[in-house]
Amino acid sequence: MNKIILSDNNFDLNDIEYSYVEDVINKLKIKIKKNTKLELVIDKEIKLDVLFELLDNVKLDLIIIKKEKVKILTKYKLNTNSILNITEISVSDNINERNIFNLNGEHSKLNFILKTVCKNVEKYDIVVNHNCKNTESNIITNGVNISGNLFFTVTSYVPNGNKNCIVNQQNRIINLTDKECLIRPNLLIDEVDVIANHSALIGSFKDEELFYMERLGIDQNTANKLLIEGFIKNKINKNLANYFKKYWR
Repeated sequence: MNKIILSDNNFDLNDIEYSYVEDVINKLKIKIKKNTKLELVIDKEIKLDVLFELLDNVKLDLIIIKKEKVKILTKYKLNTNSILNITEISVSDNINERNIFNLNGEHSKLNFILKTVCKNVEKYDIVVNHNCKNTESNIITNGVNISGNLFFTVTSYVPNGNKNCIVNQQNRIINLTDKECLIRPNLLIDEVDVIANHSALIGSFKDEELFYMERLGIDQNTANKLLIEGFIKNKINKNLANYFKKYWR
């Protein structure tokens, strides 16, 4: 897998066009020319603008790991028949993030999964523009708040005339504190011939889940750790889940 590590400007890329400019706000541009697996690791405090462009008939499997305080704007351009699969892992204390996805070509498809355990302040703003008919987006945001404030805003746009689009959002925050957490799920659909679904849940783990574990002789602290583990591990691979293992060990 190709890897970009934003700590010492160490790049190891093949068959990808890229440029990186250091400034007050660092700028990274990446053009994906053929099917690629890529890992982006942010390992230093940084302000960053990123642009990904996927050419026609290209699939990108992208892993993003944020380890330090970061303020980041990322724009994605998906062209005809392009597929973007993203798994994003946040293990930083402070994140301010905005993602803008432009599905510009027919049959372009986005699958996005975000996993985070929040300890301070984390804000995520996700915008998906279905700029063409026959496009699909599937957004999953999952967060566990253990001592901070966690905010998800997810907005999907489908303008009139862009038929046969599929738009899905699944947003959930497990809030283990009395601090503020917020989900803003927005479906802005101006076309009848569209399949659109969203969910937004904020709360602690279900009473029946904790009660079941209590009946098995599991104390509440251990039960919470086991439930956090299951929640974080769902839909991502084991190696990525290990970034959070200190919260259930």
